[in-house]
Amino acid sequence: LSVSSGYSSSTPVPPASKNIHSWAKITPGVAEIMKDFDSKIGLKEIQIDVINEVQNVKITVTKYDGKPASVSVVKSGRVYQYLEIKAENFGSNLEKAVANFRVEKSWVSSNNLEKNEIAVFKYDESANKWNPLNTIYSSEDGTYHYYDVELDSFSYFAISEGSEKVEGGEVPVA
Repeated sequence: LSVSSGYSSSTPVPPASKNIHSWAKITPGVAEIMKDFDSKIGLKEIQIDVINEVQNVKITVTKYDGKPASVSVVKSGRVYQYLEIKAENFGSNLEKAVANFRVEKSWVSSNNLEKNEIAVFKYDESANKWNPLNTIYSSEDGTYHYYDVELDSFSYFAISEGSEKVEGGEVPVA
């Protein structure tokens, strides 16, 4: 018996949830935090630091139930969630962003994974591949495991099983 998810690599998947946050300006030395995401989105918060002042900044976080239509490669392995984080009006002024991703404990256990086997992958559009990011297990509550990932740019992301089990909660950048 074969069960299909209903999505193939050529079937466009519409966004399932979307959150938008705007700032009139962000100044260096003052971290801005985007939080209060829809409960369906695998993010708790994003902390943003800039190099130079930026104005009229907008960040859009979109959750997809399958591979986004504009991504040409399906992430291998078991994927918890695909996300797109899109930023407007940053130019080259993003110093860093620290995203706190969340994964339901029930998904981890139902997929026979351990909390330190989860990693965040960033889609590289120029190479058409998913690159693992340094994913650090940070905490948990009754429902979720939380992971910190430092980002230097925004794109499509997949929260997924890591390519290998690594002690200490880190998945090294390959």
